[in-house]
Amino acid sequence: VLVLPAFEVRQGRQLPRSKEELRGLWRAGDARPFYGSLCARCQAPTAYARWWRLPPGPGLRVAYEVPWKDPWEPFYLAPATGVPPFDESFLQYGFNRISQACELHVAGFRFAVLDQAFVTHRGFKEAGGFHPGREAELELNRQRFRHFRRRLRQRYPSSPRRC
Repeated sequence: VLVLPAFEVRQGRQLPRSKEELRGLWRAGDARPFYGSLCARCQAPTAYARWWRLPPGPGLRVAYEVPWKDPWEPFYLAPATGVPPFDESFLQYGFNRISQACELHVAGFRFAVLDQAFVTHRGFKEAGGFHPGREAELELNRQRFRHFRRRLRQRYPSSPRRC
């Protein structure tokens, strides 16, 4: 699957249209990895430092592959067919993207990070900035994720990969 590095852009700043515009926001402290202050591990396998060091290139390209690592929740592009479907039992907040990336990993997919492509979220995600029911939703989905992982072992019994 093709991974798009994900960023948060400070509220009130214009969303960047290019990596160079994003770099300017980054240097000014107006952009950071998605969930950077809440769950740095959730995006860390994207390898942002490596992405920033890539030499300028002429357009979109696969830059490098990275191994899946829990609790990574990448934003990615994949074919419309041939990938495991999203598990709709994960309702509301928590473990939805983590579970999907976990299954991709167990199913044998590789993760290739794109250069010159990224996604942005308007505003910085901060603790206390969520709806009141978030913690209850998170705990329920944490329990669902434990069951989900057991089902993956049954669904992919010959896979050496686990999450």
